Amino acid sequence: MCYMNHHLFILSLVCIGGICPMSVQAAPAVVQAPQSSLSTILRDMVKQNSDDFYNAAAAEYDSGGNMLTFSSKMIAEAGKGNPAALLWQAKYLNMFAPTEPEQVASSLKLLERAAATEYVPAMVEYAGMVYAQTDSDAERKKAMRVLMQACKKGSPKARALYLIVSGRMQSGGITAPEIVSELKKKNYYLEEMIAAAQQEESSFLMWMERAAEHGSAFAAFTLCDFVSPDKVETFMKLAESRHLPAALGHKGLMTVRQQAARMEQYDAAIAAEGLRKLHISAMMCTPVAMNSLASLYAEGYGEKFSKELVCELFRLAHRCGDPNGTAGLGYCMVLGAGCKQDAAAGLALMESARDKGAQWVNQALASMYFNGDGVPADMNKAISALTEDYVSGSRHAYAIMAAITKLGNAAAKPDERRAQLYLEMASANGDAQAPIFYDLIVKDGKWRFLETLAN
Repeated sequence: MCYMNHHLFILSLVCIGGICPMSVQAAPAVVQAPQSSLSTILRDMVKQNSDDFYNAAAAEYDSGGNMLTFSSKMIAEAGKGNPAALLWQAKYLNMFAPTEPEQVASSLKLLERAAATEYVPAMVEYAGMVYAQTDSDAERKKAMRVLMQACKKGSPKARALYLIVSGRMQSGGITAPEIVSELKKKNYYLEEMIAAAQQEESSFLMWMERAAEHGSAFAAFTLCDFVSPDKVETFMKLAESRHLPAALGHKGLMTVRQQAARMEQYDAAIAAEGLRKLHISAMMCTPVAMNSLASLYAEGYGEKFSKELVCELFRLAHRCGDPNGTAGLGYCMVLGAGCKQDAAAGLALMESARDKGAQWVNQALASMYFNGDGVPADMNKAISALTEDYVSGSRHAYAIMAAITKLGNAAAKPDERRAQLYLEMASANGDAQAPIFYDLIVKDGKWRFLETLAN
């Protein structure tokens, strides 16, 4: 089986669809002075035909901004007609296609406007999106003209895409003169394309390694799933240094989680840098980074915490089709955290997220019913939600059941016997830390999921 079919590869190559990682343009990254304004950074991007939004995102974050302020400013810049901002807004809107399919047409219009200025990254994105989204001969002919212009301007990404949509790759194979010529030029976009078509893993890896060697951030990140553990960090750093949003988000999240697990050796500066990478990844239109950010802030990490920020990040993740984002938005609505309280609508979102496999929604539901947050207190419903949590793979569900049963709530008296039964079930199911979790909750005398957000 090929590693990626023809239609999907067009989407990944032009990097406009959903959560697919972005292969950064081969042009050197724009180096900005710390005081550079967003407008200046975007103008320089257009001059250099760069689609690397790292400096724009980093400047906003380092000046105290966040995903919400950044999106507002970028949309304003797009309104002024800046082609790079139009490209960013097209990517931003296209993230919401899973739940708002009408955004695809809006995204395409923005790309067409940016392409009309002969900003090369937008020209390539526009052509690739047309070929991925429509079968109209007229639209494809128009897109081909735009793509040919981008090729004439020297874009290796445009040339690679042209070899796909023109059929030359399919008809001539890698020995065709046009292919040989591009490979001699070390066109890593083409090498990614060839890798995706391979039947054997060894061939796939060979072409991905070539692409990574020649400048591909996407290939370097992809190889992290295939190389030996001692080489993973090398490829991850390579992908990060090339500003791949997915790599920045992944590394940022892992950094924060690793520091949290170190307890007394926790290094706040390292954790802060992890949050910075995660936020920059979100600003570069990575849906999973938005949900991860919201979850971390809701857990109490980061100095930029506000309930409004958490709620809106969850809302963005929800619009991207992330079940955990849907769960988070629903929980905020039930609590009235960062938004107007609407318990009925929030509960409906949480139940929908549970049906779609959200990871932690059952603990949130259990917390709501245990504490009577937005809904009547109901111990049976809290225990039922934690049972679902256990079935979905949670290690500590029984320990929490034991603790809240021991504490009791407004709807149920404390039940020592039943609490001990749940604690025994926790141990029987391999939760060696159950007594620790149980004792912490009982000693505290309360339990609330995402307490920082819920209080």
